[in-house]
Amino acid sequence: MAIRWNEIPHAEIVFIDEADQAIGRRESGSGDSGTSGRVYSMLAEEMGSSATRGRVIWILASSRPDLIEVDLKRPGRIDVKIPLFPTVEPRESFELIRVLCSRLQINLNDDDYRAVESSLPVLLTPGSAETLAVNTYRISRIEAKSPGEALRASLCHYQNPIPLDVLKFQIALAVKETSDLEFIPNAFRGAVPAPS
Repeated sequence: MAIRWNEIPHAEIVFIDEADQAIGRRESGSGDSGTSGRVYSMLAEEMGSSATRGRVIWILASSRPDLIEVDLKRPGRIDVKIPLFPTVEPRESFELIRVLCSRLQINLNDDDYRAVESSLPVLLTPGSAETLAVNTYRISRIEAKSPGEALRASLCHYQNPIPLDVLKFQIALAVKETSDLEFIPNAFRGAVPAPS
């Protein structure tokens, strides 16, 4: 799905990271004097306002979308839910690492891919890939290794920092919460049961 920003030239973007924690709850806890409920109420009103419809784009990011109040996720407030999945094959992992490395002026090529293909992890998240990219940068500078050698060294002792059961749970949440099946890679369609 392509978004043509020039079609909404005067749109403002509101980005809320860790939305499950930041936007409050409909029912306030006893420890916050009702602050959480008031924040939630004001935000829900703003997101649903017809006065700002099409002029304000709300982007909520969360690794636990199941904890966001259901009425905030309804159409009219959040129309499109786009999941971000980990990689499903070595080439995807390499391309993600390569893009992140290029931001650090570390340039990897297809020969480097062939040299590390068998050791590239799958189910690599952007955060984990960034850790590998930074480590590759560090090794290339400190040990004066080529980008490919530095990447091989980074992968040598790599261990996914996210436990597999947690990763599967998050994938299942993403599958369950997405607004369009087109956003789900074939590898994840029906492969992970949705959490109850």
